[in-house]
Amino acid sequence: MIPTPVDRSRSPRGSRLLLAALTTTVLLGSAACATSSSSDQIPIGPKPSVTVLLRVAADAGTSVQLLATGTTQAALDVAAVEVAKTAFPGAQPGAPELASPSDGGLTVATVPITLPTDAMSFSLDSTSMSSALNLVHPKAVGVWVCTDDRRSLTVDSTAPGAVSSDVVSGQCQVAGSTLAHDNVTWTAKVAVGAVEPPSKLPVLVVAVIVLLLIVGAVLFLRMRPTGGSGAGPPMPAQPPVH
Repeated sequence: MIPTPVDRSRSPRGSRLLLAALTTTVLLGSAACATSSSSDQIPIGPKPSVTVLLRVAADAGTSVQLLATGTTQAALDVAAVEVAKTAFPGAQPGAPELASPSDGGLTVATVPITLPTDAMSFSLDSTSMSSALNLVHPKAVGVWVCTDDRRSLTVDSTAPGAVSSDVVSGQCQVAGSTLAHDNVTWTAKVAVGAVEPPSKLPVLVVAVIVLLLIVGAVLFLRMRPTGGSGAGPPMPAQPPVH
């Protein structure tokens, strides 16, 4: 039996290493390109319960959003406008946006608002927030301030158990919370950084990924066997037939 020749023009180990490197690079690139998004804080506690999200973003995403249980859409829309006027006295809130049918059983009210792109600071307190939400009569209230990746945020709160945040971006920070009849009051000082230019990191990551894919394709083509490399050794000549 003539042994089958081993095709050494391919390198399975090299191919696997190259594939692993490309896969790792793609995963890292995807993680770097993903923008961190703010986590909506679901209202908890006895109904009506309201979570206030003050979203101070770099673009049209700036808004005041209320998430609630145990109330009506009309009442929450009015409350959202009042909260926006209370939190940002110098700004004019827009009309409440249409509610989405996919809010998971929550009542959601969102009003857009225009804020300065420069660094800014403002104060919040439990008394003014409760007054703004008076139409809803909430039994539990949580107030959060959120930014996107282009603005930094610090929150210094006197709420029980609150810890002053470090400088962060693309996150939500709690300002304070209140339960009905708990007689707890709180104040919070919020500092938001100026709008930063868009990060160039996603573009650089994509460029590196494309370059590595091109290099990987070239190496793969070079490792492919040539037309005659897979053929076995020449067979001996057949003896003449008499």
